[in-house]
Amino acid sequence: MPTAEPTPAARPLEFQRMFAEVRAGIFGAGDPVRVGRYALRGRLGAGGMGVVYAADDAALGRRVAIKLLHGNDADGQARGRILREAQALARLSHPNVVQIYEVGEVGRQVFVAMEFVEGLTLAQWQRQQSRSWRELLEVYLQAGRGLAAAHRVGLVHRDFKPENVLVGADGRVRVLDFGLARAASEAPLANQLPTSDALLQPITTTGAMLGTALYMSPEQWRAQAADARSDQFSFCVALYAAVHGAPPFPANTAQALREQVLAGVVAAPPEQRRLPGRLRRALLRGLSREPARRFADMPALLAELERVRRGRPLTWLGLGVLALGVGAALGGRWSVADEPVSPDMCAGGAARVEAVWGSERRAAVRRAFMATEHADAGELWAQVAVQLDAYALAWERSHAAACQAVLAGEAVTDGGARGDLSEGPYLTMACLDRSLGELRALGDAFIGDAEAVIGNAVKAAYKLRPLEECRARPVLALLITPPADPATAVQVQALAGKLDEIGALLKAGEVARGIPRAREAAAQARALAHDHTTAEALVLLGSLESLAGDYPAAERSLFDAALFAESGDNRAALARARTELLFVVGYGLHRFDEGLRWGDLAGNAMRQVGRGGALEVRLRSARGLVQRARGDLPAARVELREALTLAEATLGPDNPGVATALINLAGVQAEAGERGAASVGLRRALAIRERTLGPEHPDTRRAAEELAALDKAVPRDSP
Repeated sequence: MPTAEPTPAARPLEFQRMFAEVRAGIFGAGDPVRVGRYALRGRLGAGGMGVVYAADDAALGRRVAIKLLHGNDADGQARGRILREAQALARLSHPNVVQIYEVGEVGRQVFVAMEFVEGLTLAQWQRQQSRSWRELLEVYLQAGRGLAAAHRVGLVHRDFKPENVLVGADGRVRVLDFGLARAASEAPLANQLPTSDALLQPITTTGAMLGTALYMSPEQWRAQAADARSDQFSFCVALYAAVHGAPPFPANTAQALREQVLAGVVAAPPEQRRLPGRLRRALLRGLSREPARRFADMPALLAELERVRRGRPLTWLGLGVLALGVGAALGGRWSVADEPVSPDMCAGGAARVEAVWGSERRAAVRRAFMATEHADAGELWAQVAVQLDAYALAWERSHAAACQAVLAGEAVTDGGARGDLSEGPYLTMACLDRSLGELRALGDAFIGDAEAVIGNAVKAAYKLRPLEECRARPVLALLITPPADPATAVQVQALAGKLDEIGALLKAGEVARGIPRAREAAAQARALAHDHTTAEALVLLGSLESLAGDYPAAERSLFDAALFAESGDNRAALARARTELLFVVGYGLHRFDEGLRWGDLAGNAMRQVGRGGALEVRLRSARGLVQRARGDLPAARVELREALTLAEATLGPDNPGVATALINLAGVQAEAGERGAASVGLRRALAIRERTLGPEHPDTRRAAEELAALDKAVPRDSP
């Protein structure tokens, strides 16, 4: 942070602190100066908004940072900005955003208590020693994730620069100083150009545009509304300057800088810097003069930068490791990209898991759970943590095994050249990458709105894709085939991440948030004319509508999904859409024969992507429920027994999905008069739910009620 002297209005408190230090030196330790319950220990720095102190929070036994607003703010503008900062940060809980603890007042001054970070600003870190472009990219990717988190809750930073990013001693990067952030809906400020030639000084004159001139977007220079794409521009300015060693707009005056930015004239980089062409192209796109020509959002930019970081153009299987040739079908030949899989890549699985479900993410989810009003938040967190810890460990081992299999396969080819593959460890790695994306999205859902999803959090954790399916049926995880147009391709790639987020909401049973997001994703995919992705979005939408009990809407969405899946050659989505139509039409809408015909079509599609696994469990269960509803108990018993066998083999004997299969079968057995067998099944289902979901979970209570009512009535269905 800047080290300028505090303004006169801030001096009284500073004088008190310094006087306390002098008095302690002469007379021994005395009482420290306090701001609320915080005891000040030293000044960390000062800037345009106020002074930052280190302080001790005795109540919670932790060191904090206190930002004290300058007190000479007659019109309250600075007060409003710092309160906006506090409100912005309070809405975020993300590993790459500084955490805020409290907002208060001391005298006539506002203060904010926030996370104390041992480390350097990004600007200081960059100056500390020479950094490779890969080192810089790693750090900026973390900062970009912090910006993306802010954008997801509707906030725009508006002053992103290296001085507003901290690199902690623990290696974690945090974006801070959202004092210039505001809700995206706020109106732009009046047009007034900065007059100072000191390009790195914040422009905070009343009526002037806020921000630091060197990093300001064209729309900020034009006094237009700044949105998330404005932050993207500032981010690309900072990253461009970091990796090239020179800014993209090297002007000497503010007026010259404005002219260069508005003209979109990016300076040629120094010749001595050798960087990947893909990195330069990504930065130039983010620096486009018109916001519409930049990446659709920060996640789209970050996805491209992630591909640059990995050093291999393996882009078209979600986060996968293969490139599907343009025009190739899911049943066709898979073309392996032209850069080999390396031993270093195989060793990187642990780092990737750490980024998705490491100590920081675990802590963020735990904080989100404990901040809810749920009485069993601690117990639910413990159950979720156990399941996700095990999943993350299994993912790391599966990734290492698949990667080593790829290396072994390459070693036996002629001269190391690789041909086309239609199955094997390459597809398995692609599927595993997609599964890791699901794990990330589920963590985001927990952090984003724990209050809404905590009741179904444990079930959601168990619903993550079984990793064994990535070996046996990896095609089910492959979502994307590439459009020919590069601009469309980037937007389609960005949609893949959104679909993972929507899938996480489906797993958590969060229909209220999931349905509108799925509608939006489907509309975006339709607008892009990418049938493959449109099918994926519509399957999610129809599944959410079915979960909400809106079967007519679900039938429309799933029927459209099946049409788009066929035209887009998305056989995995086709199998899922037809399976859900079996349940929706046959069980939900009681059109039994029509529903069973959808089941036959689903089975035909499933043969093309690989039989068995969780999807066939769903298909068999839906068939059994429809057969029971139409009165064919023998046929229902056959289907539900097969569903139970598949569930045990695919999910493991202690999975809540096995309990559901047991309850479905017990319902048919009880109705057929086989009450002894039904009782055994219900007791086992109850025991599984008690172990996995806890005794107070609604599903556990329902199982207990059905067991208790077995001698009085036929148990209810469990779809």
